[in-house]
Amino acid sequence: RFINLAGFGNLAGDMAFWDQNKKKIIPRFMPGSAQAIAESVNAACTTMSGWSPDSRSFFVATTSPRMNVDNGARLFTYAGNEITNSQPWNNENYHPDKLRAVQFIPAKFGTYPDRPQSPPPKGAIESSAAEEKPAAVSSKPAPKGRYVPPAARRAGTSNSLADRLRAEREAKSASSVGKVTAKPSVVGMSNAAKTRTPIGMAPPAAKDPNAKSKNALRKEKQRAAKAAAEAAAAEEERQKQAAAAAAPVDPEKRAKKIRKMLKQIQELKQKDPNTLNDDQKKKIESEQSLNDELSKLGL
Repeated sequence: RFINLAGFGNLAGDMAFWDQNKKKIIPRFMPGSAQAIAESVNAACTTMSGWSPDSRSFFVATTSPRMNVDNGARLFTYAGNEITNSQPWNNENYHPDKLRAVQFIPAKFGTYPDRPQSPPPKGAIESSAAEEKPAAVSSKPAPKGRYVPPAARRAGTSNSLADRLRAEREAKSASSVGKVTAKPSVVGMSNAAKTRTPIGMAPPAAKDPNAKSKNALRKEKQRAAKAAAEAAAAEEERQKQAAAAAAPVDPEKRAKKIRKMLKQIQELKQKDPNTLNDDQKKKIESEQSLNDELSKLGL
């Protein structure tokens, strides 16, 4: 019936006692009076806890070796009031670290009846009933009318669409007072006549509609510079290849290189043709030309 929601272990040890049937926290009162207690119940440094077999008491204890200081046990009612006047033990006998375990003597299920909460003091019942009594409702119906938000409930204000449009027009007309507007141009007047040039200054040159922007000119220069650089690099590479072709070749070195290539071709021919790439296949196809070149060298 009763539940204790508590935060023990690494938490502060606060406890809240609930009635499971009513789904409410059990109220606490001062002993012998109707004054309610608002403070929360706290049991810091708790290592063991449990309900009594009749569900009317709850104990918390600080035991060793989990806590080696302030060993002892405390007893609470099902509402959270601590019982201090009828304990059959003395916690000072267990200081600082002599208490090992605490437990209620167990009882068979059904030994104790399922008792509800004890009725609260008479004064607490009257005060709680007065708090729960609803306020008197006037029989006079409230006057009907359109809803006005709190921001527009001041005297002389309204929040309708017509009033808002009227206020917006008035604000625009007030802001236009004293504002200088440009004189409209004469129909048929040329752009040159509209633009007044100081005496002695040449009129501004007309803009070419086909003229390119600065950004377009800059990109065009970048493309031209890139094309020139690529052409120079290609010419340099062509000259290097021509110089290499014109240089005399040592027959022995060339023959040695051809034999090495032929050896690689023989190794490739021993592999699975499906595993060869395009470069390796081209190398195998050049075997005949390499043999002809080697025979011409006569080495």
